[in-house]
Amino acid sequence: MKAKLNSWLNILLTSLLGLMGYGCVPMVKYGVPTGDLTLEGKVSNENNEPLQNIQVIHRQGWKDGAGTMCWREYQDTLYTNSNGMFYRQYKSEIPTQYIKIIVHDTAGVYASDSIETSVRFSGGDGDLYQGQAELKADFVLKKKQ
Repeated sequence: MKAKLNSWLNILLTSLLGLMGYGCVPMVKYGVPTGDLTLEGKVSNENNEPLQNIQVIHRQGWKDGAGTMCWREYQDTLYTNSNGMFYRQYKSEIPTQYIKIIVHDTAGVYASDSIETSVRFSGGDGDLYQGQAELKADFVLKKKQ
């Protein structure tokens, strides 16, 4: 009788602890790390004249397990305005520290240029939000030969 009561008591206590959320399973977080990334800069020619409608391609990169760089290209390509400026602020999924910006003259007058650099996200909440990062890059394009 005592063994049967002990068994029922164990089942009852285990059920109550399970309902209250106690258990041996570690806490699992669901979601994707994000951060706010700002890109801005100016594109001009060698005479310091702003260049309009220059294509600005942005890629985020990471290193795989073998240390090889992998680049992700965003589909929303930017174009410079009449002052040669480009600006974009957006929420970046899985923020990485490697950034590549390629500027390309679709008219074919100027040679393309690019930079690869790193940025640091800061001000995050210590959880999934990684914080903010900003990249300012100016380009001087040379005429094609």
